[in-house]
Amino acid sequence: MIGTGSPLPGVKIALLRLRNAVRRLVRASVVSFAILVGALVVSLFTGGIGDRWLVVTFLLMLVSFVTLSIFPRTKVPGVAELRKTPLRQLAGQSVLWLEAKRPMLPAPARTLAGRIGADLDQLSPHLARLDERHPAAHEVRKLIDEHLPALVESYTRIPPPLRARPHAGSTPEAQLVDGLAVIAREIETMTGEIARGELDALATRGRYLEMRYVDPADAGERRTAD
Repeated sequence: MIGTGSPLPGVKIALLRLRNAVRRLVRASVVSFAILVGALVVSLFTGGIGDRWLVVTFLLMLVSFVTLSIFPRTKVPGVAELRKTPLRQLAGQSVLWLEAKRPMLPAPARTLAGRIGADLDQLSPHLARLDERHPAAHEVRKLIDEHLPALVESYTRIPPPLRARPHAGSTPEAQLVDGLAVIAREIETMTGEIARGELDALATRGRYLEMRYVDPADAGERRTAD
């Protein structure tokens, strides 16, 4: 179980943030270097740029590097964007969205959000190989980019003082936790079903290869030896 204070476990999310940070640093370095080269070229044709322009160049390099190192930050998708996200990217984008919403959730729900983030990481490589037209793809999309956002958004729209008050035999907080638990179980089930389909395909391919290429006498000898 993931503690309430722990970050969403997405190793993929951490890698995504690191990759974006590296891109920003590379871009900032390239721009700063280009400013320096430009100043050197100007000085060659003008016989020098003087102390004042040297300071201006340095400040321009500094401001450019700091600004481009920080911005643009990793973009958090909205619900509408999730529904347009390609299936292969849906799990990672959904975790980014859920991470942004996590501080607004009560402690038990934050724990479940961490579990869902881990489950989405497990599901992500399977989605990269799943055809968008496959029935399983439709069910995954309905759960991740429809039911999950609707549940969380419904809770966050409720005024904070009313979230712990009983309503319809329960409280909004309890209803949120129960709903997230169901979603977490469904993601685990879907991951297992998709993985079993791949295992079945591998087993079928193995049987085909044995029938196509392995001599029955050789196969019998191997089984006897075993």
